[in-house]
Amino acid sequence: MANVWDPTNVIQSDAVKQILIEQFPNLPIKSIKQIGEGFDNTVFILNDEILLRFPRREIAVTILEVEKKLLPFIKDYISFQTTIPYIFGQPSEKYPWPFLGYNVIKGKPPIRLNRQERINMIEPLAKILKQIHSIPLSTFSHLKLPHDKLRRLDIKYRKPQFLKYAEEVIKQKLLPNEMMIKQYIENLQEIIPKTPMVLVHGDLHFRNMIVNDDNVLEGIIDWGDAHIGQCELDLSIVFSIIPSDKRDSFYEIYGNISNESKLLAQFKSIYTTVILLLFANENHDEELVLFCQENLINALT
Repeated sequence: MANVWDPTNVIQSDAVKQILIEQFPNLPIKSIKQIGEGFDNTVFILNDEILLRFPRREIAVTILEVEKKLLPFIKDYISFQTTIPYIFGQPSEKYPWPFLGYNVIKGKPPIRLNRQERINMIEPLAKILKQIHSIPLSTFSHLKLPHDKLRRLDIKYRKPQFLKYAEEVIKQKLLPNEMMIKQYIENLQEIIPKTPMVLVHGDLHFRNMIVNDDNVLEGIIDWGDAHIGQCELDLSIVFSIIPSDKRDSFYEIYGNISNESKLLAQFKSIYTTVILLLFANENHDEELVLFCQENLINALT
């Protein structure tokens, strides 16, 4: 089946260098290294101090536009680290889409977390999400951020595609206990979100978190899916990262939500982690496969 991460345009380091020379002739270029490939962007680091993101799919252009207008504004309302664009590349004959350059947050996405490290995530993660979700919508109404047109929390709409992904995970024998996900699917029912609209990050999974060498959370990146939506979307990270017997500690800081909201957040967590697991397996990233498996079992618990 076609994959959501399949690219339509992949750029290489040599082409990036030529584009930068053409568009930013006064920008010194000492080194350019590709450091990652996501669903939406190919990521490079320039001179070890500037992060460059080039869209891999046309939909990612819209995502960069959201970051371009939101992040320079939101930085005054948050206390945690994030990347702020300050280099604005334009489409050209060498590359058809705009691209952005950001400051670098030192660290990396978590790839393995032991139980204590997962518990250590509770307080900073709860404070970060509470901070994001508490910003009054009127504060950035002039930005005209989108609402959730992708129906990310619509279980009835998402379930057919979720079943296909889950079947693929089972077919590829990527879960040691297949009954966990089979039983989850059998019991899955539609849940209508009732929480008020807030600003949401929109794509908060572990690949969009930055930790230091001790796996301590330092910041959140990749805000291209930010929109006006329901908090359950971001709270999905609780189910993949936080141990099941410690989730109440998260809500003591963030604020309590209904059991229905928790079930909705759990669905989004499982849905996202299944996709990441398939992505990791296709790219033969064994370390990422293991981490996705651990997070998926945690979310299903």
